[in-house]
Amino acid sequence: MIGLKRLAYVTNTDSNDISVVDLTENTEVGRIPIGGSPRGGMAIDKKGVYGYVSNCAGNTISIIDLANNREVTRVTVGMSPRGVALTPDSSLLFVSNSGSADVSVIDTYKREEITRIPVGDNPRALSVTPDGKYVNIPCWGADSISVIEINYNNPVGMKENYRLYLGKDAKPYHVFSHYDGKHAYSANTHRHTVSVIDLLDMKVKNEISVGYGPRAVIADPKEPFLYVSCEASNAVSVIDTLQQKEVKQIPVGPTPRGLKIDEAKHVILCSSFSRFLSPDLMHDANSLSVIDLKKKEKIDVIKVGLGPCSINIYDPVHYENQINNNDKEYIKS
Repeated sequence: MIGLKRLAYVTNTDSNDISVVDLTENTEVGRIPIGGSPRGGMAIDKKGVYGYVSNCAGNTISIIDLANNREVTRVTVGMSPRGVALTPDSSLLFVSNSGSADVSVIDTYKREEITRIPVGDNPRALSVTPDGKYVNIPCWGADSISVIEINYNNPVGMKENYRLYLGKDAKPYHVFSHYDGKHAYSANTHRHTVSVIDLLDMKVKNEISVGYGPRAVIADPKEPFLYVSCEASNAVSVIDTLQQKEVKQIPVGPTPRGLKIDEAKHVILCSSFSRFLSPDLMHDANSLSVIDLKKKEKIDVIKVGLGPCSINIYDPVHYENQINNNDKEYIKS
């Protein structure tokens, strides 16, 4: 355990760094310089020791020492990486390379790329299922989701196992792999929808209309709601998963991108990417909107770096529990 403070790490694409936010005070307390044009959320290993972030401009991933909040090394990957995701045991890191239409697989112990897996064109913000069985990759250029079965015994032999078509001009930006292990949800930026994917039969089951330009989707871990950042609506859409429809839009800061639920405070953090804005929107630019989960309304703003795109949270209680449960078994096929 690296400390008692609960921290948010915010990937700042335009200032080439990571904001460190104290979640008790809701204040930025530091910045970590990393590679060029970082994209996607920081993946944090199961012990809370290292973080991993993709650098789109440098074709690398940065490895961050979270005890000292500093970059310790970089690993070369494919072209224009835009997202990272760890397996539950933290042994493998998957990196979506948007420029080379493949996924790099990193051995986190050796800190080296061990293989690349071809997928659909322009892969973006990918995710791993909680059981560690699949990697789900949104492919912006292919209007599809690529699915890779994770093979822990022979990772260099992995390949794309399924490709699920989302419809013309879907342009999926992010896939969220649900806690139930049965569903995934894709934010389809140009169709202004969220696709519901059944991972048991590998089929797209439904498509739900939301606000304009959805970029990220996340599920409430306890309640039947999805939250979707809608960049062109300056809002977060709320989907009732029982009704399978949008039930509310929450106004937030300009051009919202990343989402992360802070379970301890019962809020959502939503980043305002805000690159080119009219003067009346600039007061909330380059910030995090804080949304009350119960009220479903914005309650605070936290200023961060330039072009904040994605968020992750370090919670010492969570990582202490991970260490104490170190013998937990994950699916390894």
